[in-house]
Amino acid sequence: MTRTAFRYVGLKYWLPAVGVLISLLLAWYAVLQYRKAIPVAGENLRGLALSLAAAMETLAVNDPSLASLKDFRTSDIAYFALIKPDGTIRIHSNSALAGTRVPDRRYLPVFSRGESSDGRIRLGTGEEVYESNTPLHFSGQVAALRLALHTYRSDAVIRGARTHMLVLFALLVLAWVLGLLLFRLHLRAEGFREEMEHRRRLAQLGEMGAAIAHEIRNPLAGIKGYAQLLLENGSSASNARPAALIVEEALRLERLVNDLLCFVRPSPAPLSAVNPGAVIRRSLEIVEPEAARRRVSVTANLAEGLVIAGDADGLEQVFLNLLENGLQAMAEGGNLEVRMAERRGMARIEVRDRGHGIPESEWERIFEPFHTMRARGTGLGLAICRKIIENHGGRIRVGDSSSHGTTIVVELPLVRHKG
Repeated sequence: MTRTAFRYVGLKYWLPAVGVLISLLLAWYAVLQYRKAIPVAGENLRGLALSLAAAMETLAVNDPSLASLKDFRTSDIAYFALIKPDGTIRIHSNSALAGTRVPDRRYLPVFSRGESSDGRIRLGTGEEVYESNTPLHFSGQVAALRLALHTYRSDAVIRGARTHMLVLFALLVLAWVLGLLLFRLHLRAEGFREEMEHRRRLAQLGEMGAAIAHEIRNPLAGIKGYAQLLLENGSSASNARPAALIVEEALRLERLVNDLLCFVRPSPAPLSAVNPGAVIRRSLEIVEPEAARRRVSVTANLAEGLVIAGDADGLEQVFLNLLENGLQAMAEGGNLEVRMAERRGMARIEVRDRGHGIPESEWERIFEPFHTMRARGTGLGLAICRKIIENHGGRIRVGDSSSHGTTIVVELPLVRHKG
């Protein structure tokens, strides 16, 4: 692996990991600040209650008649009450409640243990307030001072921390969405670059192959012609077999050259309305003698009336190749099945043999040029098939393969369906 490739792989895996770590740290920090804001707000309210209680106790000490305490008001106080040991309200910010009894028992610890108590309660109006019950000493007496404070000012700390936390979470989500979008665009760009590099290599291979094929074709034709001439002129028995082998190998080499030229052909043939069922039936007629020789029965179930925009000759080459591959896969005979049906606006053709199958690791590679699993194969047949099918806007792939056989699936876009 080159240094550049190593760096790319490192960035591909380390950047998301670092992003996740940073996101978790930021989320943890935001939640921590929010959780800290809750006790801070409580301490603010408790400190305010103690300050107000001290101020009110000073007023009560300086004015035993408590007249000045009755007029004590601040914007933070929802209400206050001075409660006697028997639960009677001596002073209330709402003068109408003076002299009534307190309905709850939250003030009792002030008299029983001399302790303060505090907490949040909800008023009848629905507002949540902070209530403090503290002892108030004046003129040798002890009363319970109940202060109910508005919480909106102290809760602003909590609201601010919550807002900051939500904003941070929203920014993290947005950052991840943008990051994933950029990563997806990066993958698409990488795929596009790989595709362009693949096409460049194929173009170079095509140019080289075309040049070699043209150079081979002329001497190959001469070799084949002279060998055929020897056979036709009744050469001796000792020369007949070598001459026949020369002709056979020359024909095989000629097929390879033709396949190579077909594969590197720069532009597809013009498309016209084609009935794929008719093309398949014609292909079946061509391979029928070979199927009989190999003791292979062929069954076809073809939907009628499907029309595609295609090149009949090119499609016939595809189906002949697939049928011949299926026949060659069944050395001991069997059944070769061809099915065609309409599915989601596509003509779906399946060619299934009962051969030995293809390993799943080879399902994609068998369509690459010059990749073959046969000792005498050229590795161009299925590559040519894929090129022709893709020129038709379709797909070819291995649908299924096991020790019981292989299914090759071809999908071609339909132009219309004849009623």
